[in-house]
Amino acid sequence: MTIKKKIRLSNVLMVLIPILFTAIVIMMCINTSLGSYWHTLVSMYNDENGVQFAQSLMYNYQQELWDFNWVLCTEPDEDGQICQSAEMTSLGDAMERLGYRFMITKDGKQIYSNLSKEDIRIGREVAGEAIDYAKTLTASRYEVSVIKNTFWHGEKVFCITAIHPAKTDGKAVNYMQRYFLRYIFGIIAFFVLLTMVINGILSWWISKSILNPLKLLSFGTKEIREGNLDTKMQYDKKDEFGDVCRDFDEMRAYLKESVQQRLEDEKRRKNLITGISHDLRTPLTSISGYLDGLLDGIADTPEKRMRYLMAIKTRTGTMVNLVENLSEYSRLDRRFRYHMQVVDLKEYVHQYLEMEKADTEQQKTEIEFRCGKGSYLVRLDAKEFKRIFDNLSTNTVKYRCKETSRVLISMKLTLDGKWAEIVFQDDGPGVPEESLGKIFDSFYRVDDSRNKTEKGSGIGLAVVREIILGHGGQVWAENRGGLAVIIHLPLYTEDKGSK
Repeated sequence: MTIKKKIRLSNVLMVLIPILFTAIVIMMCINTSLGSYWHTLVSMYNDENGVQFAQSLMYNYQQELWDFNWVLCTEPDEDGQICQSAEMTSLGDAMERLGYRFMITKDGKQIYSNLSKEDIRIGREVAGEAIDYAKTLTASRYEVSVIKNTFWHGEKVFCITAIHPAKTDGKAVNYMQRYFLRYIFGIIAFFVLLTMVINGILSWWISKSILNPLKLLSFGTKEIREGNLDTKMQYDKKDEFGDVCRDFDEMRAYLKESVQQRLEDEKRRKNLITGISHDLRTPLTSISGYLDGLLDGIADTPEKRMRYLMAIKTRTGTMVNLVENLSEYSRLDRRFRYHMQVVDLKEYVHQYLEMEKADTEQQKTEIEFRCGKGSYLVRLDAKEFKRIFDNLSTNTVKYRCKETSRVLISMKLTLDGKWAEIVFQDDGPGVPEESLGKIFDSFYRVDDSRNKTEKGSGIGLAVVREIILGHGGQVWAENRGGLAVIIHLPLYTEDKGSK
């Protein structure tokens, strides 16, 4: 059964079941000792010979007599009878159906009558002489009833006398059965009909509010199954289904991001394999060539053999460095967990330069450090962050065009006060502008002059980027009379931690 049918059925049963059980309880009460109260109530409203109903009809007839006859027809017609309106005729017919015939007098003169002499005789037997002079009279004996009412219209006196003779007797009128129960059943029927109409409207409204988002969700799942992750849920209502649709849309966006990330990771893996193959092929080919020279006796002197062996050692060292860089890059690329601690970045850089002073002098590199006053508190992994400066210094030495290198390390706060900015700038040849955004990709080399395994594998700056991203920072490169690497690290605050 569909949700729409369930809603309609539940709404109907919600009304009909209480009504059914109430009716069952009432019937049980009537058929038990409590039923005596019901029969008493029915007897109370039993109208023998329809006297009460006839009195009501006579009163309404009187109203019509006033409103119609003495306004529009002030005098009887040629036959001495009053004018009869359609309503008066209908009331007279209703009294006849009850078994009553009646007579109307005006100032003691008869102006309308459908009574027979026998009817008058029977009435006199019950009411006696009072039928002639009484102003108001109600008398019954057995199956005969006499009703007389006197009305005044200005100075005129009108009298309506109705007689229910035995020979025209019908069934007794019971107001409980004839009117009260009829109205009750009518109200119940109207209530059920109204319930069905309202149920239909509400069921349509509720089912629409449920089925429409379900259709959207079904459509969305089909689109995702077919690989389309760009279809958004067009449902903005602030209800439970709105929350579900928004969660579904967030899931779709997350899946799309995951797929894109997977494709990017796959592309990076392919590039990594291609780069590894390329970078290993060159030294291996060189080593194989030198080994063939040794085996074939080309290196026929001790000096040549030593030169060949030194070349093999150099190529082997290059392969060892490549494997170490690959291991470091793979380790960081697997969501490496950093051991963060709060440090003063300015003091950290000072200590690093002091420890590496001997190596920088040996590599013929001069490093100048400029920094403003105050502290630069950041959260970082001191051991891993050291690789950033190591790799940047190594790149400077590898790709310089002069015998010596000059490096400027500057540090300052950004204008918004949320980041510490470090600039590592050398005096090398720099890189073409179109390559600035790619130098942090693994195995990327700018040109043929740098496309040599002896100089670099193209992984050093990729490692730098991974470490910076792992610290929640940003990194990019610019040409400033040499290659300048700009690093942003979020500052640490005691109240909110790392921003």
